[in-house]
Amino acid sequence: MESKDKKKKAELAVKKPSRTPHPIGKKLNRNFNTSDIKEKVKSSDMLREERRNKMNENFSRVKERAQELQKIREHQNNLLLKSLELAELNRKQRIEQRRAASKKVVERAKTVVLQNKRRSKEEQERRRAELENRIEKTEARRLAHLNRYKKHKSKDTAAITSSVNSNHTASTMSATTAVVPSTSQESSEPIKKKKPSSWSVIRKLFRELELPSPSSPETWLQFNALSQLLHQPKVIVVTTKVLNTALKLVDNDSHHRARVLLTSYMMLMCPEEILQNLDSEEEKKLHDSAKHMLHLFETWLNAHGRPGATAARLAFVEAWNDYNILFESWKSRDRDQLIENMIAYYVQLSTLRQTMIAHQNGDRSVGDQLQQQLDQIKHKLQKIGGTAALEGLQRALEHVTASTSSGRRKQQENVKPRTPDLEEQSSTSQVNKDQLNDILSGYAPSHLTNLQLAHELILEPDFGLEHYLPNDENELEQRIKEIAERAFFDKIREEIEQGNITTCVPPLVQDIQKRLLSLVRPGTTLYQRIEQGLDLDFIQQQLDQNIFDIQKTIQYVLDTMASMCAPVRDKEIEAARHLDADPVEQIKRIFHLLDNMSLDLANFRLRALRRPLMPIAIDYEREKFAEMLSSGMIPLVKTKGWLNESCERLRQVAAQRNPEKVQQAHSARPTHDAIFEEAFVSLLSQPQILTRDKLPETLFLDVRRMQEFQNEFQANTMVAALLMLARNFGSASSQALSELGVKLFTMLKDKSTTVEHLAAEIERTVGDLRPERRQMIRNMVDKTLSHNDTVYSLLSRRVALVIKSTIQNKQFVSDAVITSNGLEHIRSNLQALTQRILKLVQHHRQVYASWYDTIIHDALADHVE
Repeated sequence: MESKDKKKKAELAVKKPSRTPHPIGKKLNRNFNTSDIKEKVKSSDMLREERRNKMNENFSRVKERAQELQKIREHQNNLLLKSLELAELNRKQRIEQRRAASKKVVERAKTVVLQNKRRSKEEQERRRAELENRIEKTEARRLAHLNRYKKHKSKDTAAITSSVNSNHTASTMSATTAVVPSTSQESSEPIKKKKPSSWSVIRKLFRELELPSPSSPETWLQFNALSQLLHQPKVIVVTTKVLNTALKLVDNDSHHRARVLLTSYMMLMCPEEILQNLDSEEEKKLHDSAKHMLHLFETWLNAHGRPGATAARLAFVEAWNDYNILFESWKSRDRDQLIENMIAYYVQLSTLRQTMIAHQNGDRSVGDQLQQQLDQIKHKLQKIGGTAALEGLQRALEHVTASTSSGRRKQQENVKPRTPDLEEQSSTSQVNKDQLNDILSGYAPSHLTNLQLAHELILEPDFGLEHYLPNDENELEQRIKEIAERAFFDKIREEIEQGNITTCVPPLVQDIQKRLLSLVRPGTTLYQRIEQGLDLDFIQQQLDQNIFDIQKTIQYVLDTMASMCAPVRDKEIEAARHLDADPVEQIKRIFHLLDNMSLDLANFRLRALRRPLMPIAIDYEREKFAEMLSSGMIPLVKTKGWLNESCERLRQVAAQRNPEKVQQAHSARPTHDAIFEEAFVSLLSQPQILTRDKLPETLFLDVRRMQEFQNEFQANTMVAALLMLARNFGSASSQALSELGVKLFTMLKDKSTTVEHLAAEIERTVGDLRPERRQMIRNMVDKTLSHNDTVYSLLSRRVALVIKSTIQNKQFVSDAVITSNGLEHIRSNLQALTQRILKLVQHHRQVYASWYDTIIHDALADHVE
């Protein structure tokens, strides 16, 4: 029952609705109001908008404040910059004011110094005149007192010696009366004047010469009359004494200086007859200098015995030195031109003499007359130009001899390129081998040994030293040198612009003086003039007194260099003169010019050394090579291999010609000369580039020369092959092929030339071709230039054969041989190459013959075994 009751209750409980949702729903429905929610939402939006506006206002205020701060900072920076600019402007103005004030002080100091000097000189002159006056009065009183003493003594002597014979007494009294006047005569007659000075006498004699006055044109004479007057011996002697007095100098050149001074009269009064072109800058400058110098000379003569005579003399001396430099430069140019003309005339006359002798069948009468004229010209050359002129004549004769066929044959017969008429003079200028090292050491640059220098002098008549220029591998060295030089001259420029020249000028002047003196023989007039013109003590005094004129010193150096340098440097001298607005650049040019002048002098001395070097060059090189062999510096391994290979090649050629292996006589074996010639030509014909590693030890001195020979050998072969190709492709004339050969040689020297360029040149020569033939030409050109090509190999063997034949016969092959080998269009180039090769081969045979013979003998002996 109870379970049933419980079940019923449960059912009732399930059917009864829940109470919980009813109150919540009722509550929500009772309190729900949409207007309150909208107001609250609206107030919340307003609150958020208000906060947003406040944040925007705060951001705007912060931004405005930041902009204000930025403007304040910019304003402060602008004020600072303006302050700095104003300070810099004030500093510059202060510096300029101080500089102007210093300049005024310096100018004032200079004026005071000059005034003091003038007053000092005037005071010295016054005291000198006063002293001379006192000396004259003292001398007069002394003479008067001496006369009175002698008179008194003579009276006592006459009384004591009355016993002496009358004749002796009469003569003594007469002499005493003549020498010692009486007291009454002494009071009535004036005292004798002092004997005039020697300068007064010289000056009087010069006035008596009645030379025209430079400042009075109405006294000037015509050319003939003036020339006769100035050439009188008395005029030259008196002028010499006057000039010696002015210069305070007496030496062996006194008469020469007097003639130079008298020449200035001719130059001033008759310029049309003396100067060639008055419009030229150099001769106009010389004329103005002569006029200025003569006016100062006349002023000095008129200032004798007056204040300022010493200053007038010093001014004349300075003007004289300037004129003398210009005159010597002008005279040297005329002398050089005269020497050049005389040498050309001598060469023409010598050629005419040889031609006349050759065409007169042994009749030498005309030749003897021409020889007398040649001797006279040579004597005049030696008198005008000295040893240098004779050396120039020798070089001209060597050049003419080498350019003629007879001269070439003579050079092939004799290694020494020396003309017969100067053969006898060689003994006086020879040097021994012990002295040669010392001589060459003075000229050999750092990259050339004495042996190399002697070798080049013998094989290259026109050899000359050049400035060492680093190659591409040593570009850093060149850059460092340029930077150091730029820094050096920038430092000098800075010191000069700052007015601080006391530290930089003395070393520069000392270096320039040292270099100039190294170019002049000690003891000469020019040597002394350079020492005096660049007196370091005097320049230091000028620097201490702040009166040194750097531009005047630079012009003096340039004038001196112009009188010393070779004519080829004249343009550089003039270019340096025109840079007077930039003294630092002028100094830089001067140093470069001094380097070039030193090089010119070294080359001149080397050319003079070549003639005495010729007789001993072979022995010198042979002994040097033997010393290197004995010391182990070089072996002969490569030389032995080189000659053995040549011997083997000739043996193989002989074997090919004797396939039956018939026993041949001993004379059929290859000779030493044939083996050497084959070895030498094989070096040139090989396709590999010749280097020091690929050359025998005996050719180490000729690496560069052998490379040039190889390049020219290949160029001749290429041009010959291309000309053969052009001949086969068309019907070009012989002249057109010769012109094409010249063009091809020129094109091969240009590194930018390509196969297309060569083919196009051949097409223009051959003529109008079809497109397919043009393409064929291009292909054939490309193929022909290959070392493996059949045509190239054929022409290479032919060129080698011509060179070998020239070496064997010591003369170039005949035209028939050239034509048969198809080389007639490259004859001139091939002949020039073979002559150079022949000269080198002959030299090597003479130097290294003993070693070559030993190696070849051993190689032939091994072959026989």
